[in-house]
Amino acid sequence: MNSIQKNSAVQSPAMSGEPLIEVFSAAWMSEYARLWNAEQTMVRELSRQRFSAAVGYGFPDQPDPQGLLVVVRGNAEWAGSYDGRELDWDLRAAAPDWTHWLSQGFELPRLLLAVGNQRLQIRRGDHRRILRKPPLVSALLRAFALMPEVRR
Repeated sequence: MNSIQKNSAVQSPAMSGEPLIEVFSAAWMSEYARLWNAEQTMVRELSRQRFSAAVGYGFPDQPDPQGLLVVVRGNAEWAGSYDGRELDWDLRAAAPDWTHWLSQGFELPRLLLAVGNQRLQIRRGDHRRILRKPPLVSALLRAFALMPEVRR
C-alpha cells in the first residue's frame, strides 16, 4: 500500500469498528453511486437540469484520478476505478483534505473556500456555470454531502 492509498483510507467517527474502505476505490465509488441513486430528490433535480457528466475524483500528485462516477441525466449509471475516458469534471485534493472533508462534511462555504484557495482543484469542469443555477448548486451540494456516508 503506497502513501496515497494509506492516506486515502478514511474512517469517520460513525464508522468505528467497521472495516475501512479506500477512498475512491472501485468499492467506494460503487457505494457512493448507490447512495447517489437512493437520493431521489437530488436525482430528480439533476435530471430536470439535464446534468450528465463523467466525474473523476482523486489526488493532485497523481497523473489520473482514482475514482470515476458517470452520471446520465441525474442517475449514477456507472462507478468504479478511473478507466481513462474523457472527463467532464476532474476533482482533486490532497489526501488530508479529503480526509477532513469526509469526516466533517461539506457545506457551501467550506466548498467555496476549498475551491477558492485551490485545496479542491477543479482540473476540468465549469463550476462558475453551476453556481449560476441555484437548483443545480443545491443538488450537487447534496452529492458532496453523501460522500461521508459511504461505509463500505
